Parts: sequence; structure tokens; C-alpha cells
Amino acid sequence: MAAPPSTTNSATPEFSFPVRASALTVGHPPRRRFAGVNLKSCELQHPLADRLVREALGTLAPHDTRSYPVLTEVRERLGAHHGVPAEGVLLTAGSDTAIGLLVDAFAAPAGRLILPEPSFDAWRYYTRLRGVPVTGVRQIRGQPPRLDGADLFGAVRTRPPSVVALTNPAGLSGLPVPLEEVALLADACERHGHLLVIDECYGVYADMTHVPLLADHPRLVVVRSYSKSHALAGARIAVVFAGKDIAGHLAGYRPDSTVSGPALALLSALLDRTAEFAEVWDDVRAIREEFADAVERVRPGWRRLEPGGNFVTFHTGSTSEPALVERALLDEGFRIRALTGFPGLSECLRISLADRPVMRRVVDLLAGPVPGKAAHPPVRGGR
Repeated sequence: MAAPPSTTNSATPEFSFPVRASALTVGHPPRRRFAGVNLKSCELQHPLADRLVREALGTLAPHDTRSYPVLTEVRERLGAHHGVPAEGVLLTAGSDTAIGLLVDAFAAPAGRLILPEPSFDAWRYYTRLRGVPVTGVRQIRGQPPRLDGADLFGAVRTRPPSVVALTNPAGLSGLPVPLEEVALLADACERHGHLLVIDECYGVYADMTHVPLLADHPRLVVVRSYSKSHALAGARIAVVFAGKDIAGHLAGYRPDSTVSGPALALLSALLDRTAEFAEVWDDVRAIREEFADAVERVRPGWRRLEPGGNFVTFHTGSTSEPALVERALLDEGFRIRALTGFPGLSECLRISLADRPVMRRVVDLLAGPVPGKAAHPPVRGGR
């Protein structure tokens, strides 16, 4: 039987069995290496983090690649650090894999996902791949944008039991939901039979974690990625925290088989350097404030959104300026992200952080005129 026609593939493969139509309509372009400075992907770029990772790489041994990884010790260490029993700790090959696992284990059987938007695109990717209907709820209102949880709470109260996915701080705007409000959301999800999943990949930059909420909320799952916090985006490793019953159910999907030995060894070595990473996170927050201050001086019409990640999202007041700035900086060798097209963020752009010399160079570029926009007198002296 021929597979259903695809809207994204130039050729449809022929099979002798039915193929899920959604799998043929989900695009996933391959990553391409960028020769300049990537300030789009929010990778941790900091000299002390680079040194810590370099030293951890020096501890890798042949058995880390020769032997199948044993995750028990790292799970116990993570559990002890976060106050969670080891059986409530699962490791996955990055947060994308964790999201795919949660969609397979819970959203697909439930047949529903409630998603505050805009959100991390992996949720839309995996639900579309599995054919799971998504109820998108608006989370951002106004200009400059602000978080508004009214629609999310309304969906929790009125929709049948579903998986509810929240990223906090938000990955595009950086806006954080206060922990008190998250606790109320977790309470509401418990009352109405939902499973709440919180992705806290930027939590260290807002000095927040949702793991303590697990003690009182059995229908809660917390995902934490070490891509952003420990400069391990290339190693692909993340952790899922949950209660014993949920974690035991997820373990049946064998997420441990996706974690590589070198990634596990790197994480194990870097967990010993927590105090030094705390210095990195503090300095990233300081760089974030210095950079945002400097940009607002050279671009007087721009305003930062309340920052909660290792990036700054700026409201420009224009729907055309973000794309113009993205293009102009790309021409100078810097990748950033215009948020045109994302609900509530069409006048915004996001710039992730690197070390101070790199960020000073970005400020200097922003001090000049942007092609296609009426130039304002450039303001020099940005740091």
C-alpha cells in the first residue's frame, strides 16, 4: 500500500504496509555548522565552563566508550542532591528525548496535550509525529509582552485529563512564572486529573527549581537539561524527576538505553564541580544585565523582557525590525533569533549570551543603523 502523500517530502516512499501520515509531514532539517558566533541556540558559552568541560574530558577512559553505561551511581547522586529517591530519577539523551518519551508514555494514550504558547518546538514535533491533538493556549499578552496564565488555568479547569506542558522560565521570552503560581497550577492539575510536565532547562539562570514540588504533587514531572546549565548540548544528556509510580512507568520505555557512556562520564565529573558552575551561572546573570543595559542605551526604543535564561529577549516595538537586525548581524558573523511569527512575540528578538568581549562586539554592531530602518543617531560607548 502506498504511503499517504507528504507535504514536506519531494518523494513519497512506497511501503507494503500502512504508514502513519503524520510521520511523513513532520519536517526535521539537519543541523548545519555555523562558521560565526552562534547566539541563537542558547548554548552555555563561558570561559570557566569551557575550562571545566575541558578538564572533565581529560578524565574520560576507554571503558567509557567500550562498556555499556551503568547509570545507578549518577542517579543516586542526582537524587541525593535534589532530595528525590533514586528510583524517581531517570536519565535521557537530552530534553528532546525526554519530551518524546513523555509524549509516548502519557500524551499519546491520553490523546491530548495542553500547551502554553509559544513553547519549545519539540512538543509540537513529537505530538504531530504521534498524531496527538494539541490544545494551544495563549500565555503571552500585550506589548511589551507579559505572561498571562488565565487561559492555561482555564484549560486545566475545563479540558478532560491531559498532559500539560510548561517551560519555566519560558524558552523564547525568558519570562519566568513565579514558583507560587506554578504551585497553584500543580494543585489545579492534581484536582482535575492532569499530568503536569515542567521543563526547567533555564532554571539555574533564574535561581529556581520545581523539584521540591514533587513531594506534594504525585502527578508532576520535572525535566532538567544539562545542555544549558553545564555546557553539554553536544553530549545530549538530561534528567527526568518524578514520583516512584510515574518514574517506574517511564523506565519501562528504557530511556537509559539512549544515554551514552561518554555523556554519563562527563556529567558525573561535572557534578563534582557544582560550586564552580554556580560561579558561572552568577557571572552569566551579571553579563546578562550588563548586556541588556548597554543595548537599551544604544537602542533607546528597545526594552528587555524580564530575563530568566542565558539570553535576553528584547521588545523592539516593530514587527519588521527583528528580522532586519537578525539579517544585519548574520552578515557580521553573529546568529541571533528574530521571534517574528511566534504568538505574542512578533516585535521581539532573542540574543543568547557569550563572554563579555563577544557581547561588547554585538553592542557595537547594534549601535549602528539597521538596513531598511530609518537610522537614529548612533549612540556609542556600549559595553
